[in-house]
Amino acid sequence: MNTQSEVKIDKVPWISIVVLTLVISFFGPVYTCIQPNGAWYALGSIGCKLVVMVLPLLLIMGASLAGKLTGRSISMTNYTYLFSLGTALLGFTSYDNFPIGRGLPHFIYDRVNFAPEILPWSTLLIPPVDVVQPMVSGGAPVEWGAWLPSMVWWGIFFAACGFFCLGWGVIWRRRWIDVEKVPFPHTQVAISLIDKTSAKKPLKERLGLPFVVALLIGVAYQIPLLLAYMFPWFPDIYGWRTNTCLMGTYYLDPSSPLAAIAGFAQFHKNPTFVAILYMAPLNVLFGGWLWYLVFVVLMQIAYQMGYYSGILQMSGCGRVWCGTQGYRVGEPFKWDVFTTAGVTIGIFVSYVVLNRLYLAETFKAAIGTLDKTRIEEYNKSEPISYRNAYALIVGSAVLIIATLMAVGGGIATSLTLVIMFIVVTFVQVRTYALVGYVAPAGSTFGVGWVKTVLGTPAESQDWFVSTFFSYGLNCEPIGGGGNGFALLSSLSSYQMASAYKVSVKNVFKIQFLVAAIAPMISVAGMVWAFYTFGQIKMPSAGGWSLYEYYSPQGLQHMPAYDPWWPQMFAGIAFAIVISLMHSRFVWFPLEPFGFLLATDGHALIEGLWTVCLAAWVLKTITLRIGGSKLYENTGVPAATGFVLGIVISCIIGGIILLIRFFVPF
Repeated sequence: MNTQSEVKIDKVPWISIVVLTLVISFFGPVYTCIQPNGAWYALGSIGCKLVVMVLPLLLIMGASLAGKLTGRSISMTNYTYLFSLGTALLGFTSYDNFPIGRGLPHFIYDRVNFAPEILPWSTLLIPPVDVVQPMVSGGAPVEWGAWLPSMVWWGIFFAACGFFCLGWGVIWRRRWIDVEKVPFPHTQVAISLIDKTSAKKPLKERLGLPFVVALLIGVAYQIPLLLAYMFPWFPDIYGWRTNTCLMGTYYLDPSSPLAAIAGFAQFHKNPTFVAILYMAPLNVLFGGWLWYLVFVVLMQIAYQMGYYSGILQMSGCGRVWCGTQGYRVGEPFKWDVFTTAGVTIGIFVSYVVLNRLYLAETFKAAIGTLDKTRIEEYNKSEPISYRNAYALIVGSAVLIIATLMAVGGGIATSLTLVIMFIVVTFVQVRTYALVGYVAPAGSTFGVGWVKTVLGTPAESQDWFVSTFFSYGLNCEPIGGGGNGFALLSSLSSYQMASAYKVSVKNVFKIQFLVAAIAPMISVAGMVWAFYTFGQIKMPSAGGWSLYEYYSPQGLQHMPAYDPWWPQMFAGIAFAIVISLMHSRFVWFPLEPFGFLLATDGHALIEGLWTVCLAAWVLKTITLRIGGSKLYENTGVPAATGFVLGIVISCIIGGIILLIRFFVPF
């Protein structure tokens, strides 16, 4: 256990932290909206559900460069603070998170295109049409006064979500970081960057050949993609323009010989995913591709029995997403329910049961019934006391419910959203911490809880508000709405703090500061940008109708066609059984996270099984040939170097595309 005497307690450079928070919160989402491809050239994170951390790495590289230019040494403590700041700001500067993803652009679309008397959106969410209409084309003065209530509401709501997750981050920190040593592949990339740039060794010895070669390969790989994206005449070296999704997933068309396999839809060809997953546990990677083979067999059997009719005439994306017979919603499996809802709940329940003594100890410490010596030790080593952590969780939960009710949500639905927020955010962050990929994702299962509580569908304000916020709270709190990013950012930062023995109390303070002020400032940045440049002129700021999507008609068959409860309970039972077997029998290699990577909605659409297989093969070969020494001295530096090469290329590409927005060429 780390105690306060074992860590570095340096002064936090608060002025720099506050200035960076204000500037990045304001201009970060603007930068991302200007990008024609926000998924790969955003300031925050890129790679969709891979959530590659660009901003923290950019801050580390910038600090290192500034230190070398000024002759000043940057301490590991300050690098950790910068990483903590960068991760805390990820959600507000990324393409698919608030305030961009399912945020202001979509509310503006509704306000401008529908009569005010039929819209369910409170003016606390979006001001009246006469206020937002000039934002569409831009070139208008900013109406700060009219926007102030909305900015305050969004600021309070997302701050409450952040505080809620920070409280849970404190509860789980000791278990994940000190006891289990969860790998956090993306944090390993940042640690590798810091070590390579700050170690006091000759440059050649400090960087190492595997790191340098892999970094150059990463740059060489990504630059042709950038050029092909920018210039239609540039050769499509990697076949990205043919049957390839944005993340690098090749999807089958019905003419492919493999299309006769009902359960085969896509495979992944982006090596960035392989580099990240290479640092994941072998047993999870093994399950990621083995469970997919089981999925294919089950799908083929079901097809031969008469299910999924017409699926062979669909393309790969259509097989996952579309129609009444797609993987996600079609009988008999309804994978969106079995895996994304059921297995997710089963994972959470299993983990809580297996770690019930740990949780009980934190609660006893909170209420003062634990031995006083132990309580004092925990108070010294934890970011805040367990008592304050639980108080923060309860207080912020009340604030979340209050803010939702202020815009039309009901108390029953709001409470349901908070409960499932705990479950889904935990599993998403746990998966990301293990393998570097967010799952579950790409689903609509969150509306199921809300629909169940509401009963008969009706176009009430509670219906629209609760189903909409189910996306950010119960479907994709990470890599979607962004409501749960503080749990990811805090635990990732605690892992770096543990590596460099930096005070987790200071890390928590930085995370808390960002959670408190970044939401409102990010909304202000978006408002300013839309009035100045115009929403329709910013490539990644497009909106579509939330009112139509979340109507009772739009959600009629979500999360799947009724009845879907049997599949959900089956998924819960399956995950619990697999978890218990994995924990009880050393020889049993399978666990439910691999199953999640194989059959979750977004994992299927990205063909993630391919990546799991490639990473598993490479890591197995590495360990068989040279053991952990080869893996740590060659494998990890090569993986982190490749990812850094991709990130550097995307930073350069983003700057070029930013210039191109103002000076077309």
